[in-house]
Amino acid sequence: MGAAQDGPPLVAGLDTEVPRLTTGVELIGLYEDSGFEEPPCIARRGDGQIVQLAPLLYALAEQVDGRRTVPEIAEAFSERIERGVAPEMVRELLDQQLRPLGIVALADGHTGQHQKLDPLLALKFRTRVIPDGVVRSITTVFRPLFYRPMLAAALLAFVALDVWLFGVHGISQGLRHVLYQPALLLLLLAGVVVATAFHEIGHATAVRYGGANPGVMGVGIYIVWPAFYTDITDSYRLGKGGRLRTDLGGIYFNAIFALATAAIYFATRFEALLLIVLIQNFAILQQLLPLLRLDGYYIISDLTGVPDMLARIKPVLQSLHPRRETSDKVTELKPWVRRVVVAYVLTVVPLLLFSFALMLLHAPRVFATAYDSAGVQWDKVSAAHDVVARSAGVFQLLAIVLPSAGMVLTAGRVGSKAGGAAWAWSAGDPVRRSGLALVAVAGIGVVAFTWWPNGEYRPIQPGERGTIGGALRSLAQIPSGRPSLSAEREEQLGGAPSERDVLSGKKVRNPAAAGTDGSGFRQDGTQPQGTTPGEGEPGAPTTPTPNATPTTTSGSSAQPAPGATSTPSSGSPPAPAPTTTTAPTQGTATPEPTTTAAPTTTAAPTTTATPTTTP
Repeated sequence: MGAAQDGPPLVAGLDTEVPRLTTGVELIGLYEDSGFEEPPCIARRGDGQIVQLAPLLYALAEQVDGRRTVPEIAEAFSERIERGVAPEMVRELLDQQLRPLGIVALADGHTGQHQKLDPLLALKFRTRVIPDGVVRSITTVFRPLFYRPMLAAALLAFVALDVWLFGVHGISQGLRHVLYQPALLLLLLAGVVVATAFHEIGHATAVRYGGANPGVMGVGIYIVWPAFYTDITDSYRLGKGGRLRTDLGGIYFNAIFALATAAIYFATRFEALLLIVLIQNFAILQQLLPLLRLDGYYIISDLTGVPDMLARIKPVLQSLHPRRETSDKVTELKPWVRRVVVAYVLTVVPLLLFSFALMLLHAPRVFATAYDSAGVQWDKVSAAHDVVARSAGVFQLLAIVLPSAGMVLTAGRVGSKAGGAAWAWSAGDPVRRSGLALVAVAGIGVVAFTWWPNGEYRPIQPGERGTIGGALRSLAQIPSGRPSLSAEREEQLGGAPSERDVLSGKKVRNPAAAGTDGSGFRQDGTQPQGTTPGEGEPGAPTTPTPNATPTTTSGSSAQPAPGATSTPSSGSPPAPAPTTTTAPTQGTATPEPTTTAAPTTTAAPTTTATPTTTP
């Protein structure tokens, strides 16, 4: 205590000054379920920033009521902590601790320039759009979605939807629809905007469900992008469960939005809608990142009970190095907190990097489809005779560039951020710098090798699926330089002709995918003959299955003849007997492959099967 008297002379007016809290400051109290060895207290500033305070500083802030002078505050503070504190020490704590944090106003009554955390990453130019009263009314409507039976049913349905979309149906046809009909990009943009607003409603509803009060909703600029925000700082009054519910509420509503979009898809079979579901999944993954100030940052902060976890993630990861000295920011955390941080980061970050790598490997097909679509649109513009049609065509031409440009910009931004961080990490260490250079060259080499034109720049075909299983199998084709479209798969797709060539009559679409609506299904919803559940995936055969309905050909149409074998038409050469090479599908008995001589003109093929589908 005596050290304070050895400092610089104190400002006059000690007995007359009446300190007060900065406007908007709210003292919340002890941080519940804290991950610190010594739990801190927290306060909320008028700008919404949560400030962490040591218990002694918090106790001092409690005595600042705008009526007491510094000596009176010192007396009350001494009684509160049961230790004598001189007025000079109180003045020093106010000036050097609480005022820089923005908790106590300056001596002249002004707020002053207090400390801000992560100013680069803060939401700037914020504008309130929906007042808190209206937000409360909105949350009343959606509050039942957090009832446990409803929550469990929604989450199970979302998991089932993802299994079906990424494991069975795939995303290729939705992407193909949008690229060949670029006006649909407006639908995607509208869906993203509505889903983002719905995400914020999820946070607000979770706060309301937990018993706290959500604040206003508005818009602002996050780094360079427009973003919605909701004032949910009142959630700090809740326990750990309530805070986690609030953090996950936005992601949960992303899942609800995806389910609603999928319901519309199943009613309309409009493939472009599935891209909105895909975007919601990517939004969820992005929000789970424990970086910047996305939902993942607050999730890990509230899960561990450490409000300023963003400043501790790097020291925690660095503490894994056996030869590195552990920072004080790590040692003051409980051991289980460190383990949770490491597990979370090592789960979410590799998952995102894997998704990013698959995007890079399959980018050539997207580029080729966009290029082909641009050619189709250019032909329409050239053939148009009125200004309106030509203007619409030019607009669609410009819209086609967006998906490809987005992939390139995303790759460049991620590469720039990762490269800058890695360069700073390796500064001053020749071993690290050499290893970094080796990894960078290898990564750039793989991308260049797989993007170099090698025959894989062919547009997405009708009937292709684009599932996770197919993406994983494509990894084995990296040594060939064309994982997005192997030579074998191109042959199965009949050369994967461009839509422009098909429309001009230069090439014919692969018969296995002909007659479909572009989604790989006929207009009646059934799969076209010659397709299998594995069709559209690399390495999947396109020969007829044993259960395929035999047909009798007459002219250009094929009519099913249940129970009958096909007989060559008069004057046609004998047809060889079919050979069964199709891989077995679940629930289907697979006959042994046979090799038979060509039948005579009156003989039926040796392989007959009872049809499983009706005409």
